[in-house]
Amino acid sequence: MNVTLFKSIFFSLVMSTTTVLAQGSIQIDKEMQQAIEKIAENSVPGISVAIVKGNNIIWSGAAGYSNIEENRIISQSHLFGIGDITNQYVGAVIIQLAEEGIVDLNATPQDILGGVVSNIENADTANLYQLLNHTSGIYSWSDDADWARRGRGVQMNPKYLWRRDEPLKYTTRNLHSATNPPGEVYAFSKTNYTILGLIIEKLTGGPLETEIRNRIFTPLNLRNTYYDSYEVVPNGSLVGNYHLATDLFISKVGINAKFAFGADQLINTSGASLSVEGLAGGIVTSARELALFAASLWNGKILTPEKFKYIKPESINGHSGIHSEILGFTADIRQIEASDLIIVSMVNLGVVNTGNSERKTFLDNYLDKILIPIAKKYAQVK
Repeated sequence: MNVTLFKSIFFSLVMSTTTVLAQGSIQIDKEMQQAIEKIAENSVPGISVAIVKGNNIIWSGAAGYSNIEENRIISQSHLFGIGDITNQYVGAVIIQLAEEGIVDLNATPQDILGGVVSNIENADTANLYQLLNHTSGIYSWSDDADWARRGRGVQMNPKYLWRRDEPLKYTTRNLHSATNPPGEVYAFSKTNYTILGLIIEKLTGGPLETEIRNRIFTPLNLRNTYYDSYEVVPNGSLVGNYHLATDLFISKVGINAKFAFGADQLINTSGASLSVEGLAGGIVTSARELALFAASLWNGKILTPEKFKYIKPESINGHSGIHSEILGFTADIRQIEASDLIIVSMVNLGVVNTGNSERKTFLDNYLDKILIPIAKKYAQVK
């Protein structure tokens, strides 16, 4: 990957997609494949993309490498960590349980979990609606410096299986105050969905992954979607992944001795357990299956529009969507404005905790600036 090309790739790809509004689908397919190949060639190890119109996949493709040291080609069947997008699955199940009268969304976490959350500020005052929409004010364990070193950096044991409630010890009131009173402002917190996952387990009597599989994976025929570490992920299906080791990442988080530090400031994080993200972020899936899930959820198949509003993502550059960053992975979903198109893009490069950089800026913007202008053309022909 040539870092010097990061700025030029935006210009060259955007300019190539500003003409021909009603091209034939074959030409648009070719244009999309060329775009992701150029992204993989210059900016990331590998990329996988899928586009849904209505509830049907109209295009999918992959480019680049799963393993850059051995030039192993990435495929559309490879699975990626989706991090915070996991919230959509957990939130959908909580709302289904509320519809069935199993949980009261006006209850607080402490009402249901008791001592498990009694030492977390706002857990006794924020209701479940506020956890769902991230207005609870409950501190996010991922913002704790000690968690970052143990969950992503120098103190990490890549094979260690984290307990389901273990991240909560990094958000106790003796360490961190709440960010705001409940309901006052939006403040994203991974703790919200760790707690919601534990509530699902408490009320159903079984593990979260079983409940999500029975309610979402199986009905939607998602055969290649798993909770990493809590379920057995087929050997060789998870894509190799890398993380950008900037000076800030090295000084604040640190490089684990078991991660190979290679060229281009990349550390090889392949094989690290995603149990560090736990109930709030541990799902792995393919671009195709994530796109099918997003279409089913956002188009009313899983929840009614009235219920979906509780977990509907914020707007990103004019499109409803989610951007997620974890160790070794970056993932995005967008529902393109004024259309029934949903695009999913996943790369095996992580930039969380790395600070500002050209690569971080690229991963924050490439989907909206490069791929969505091409994807919009499908609305004209399919």
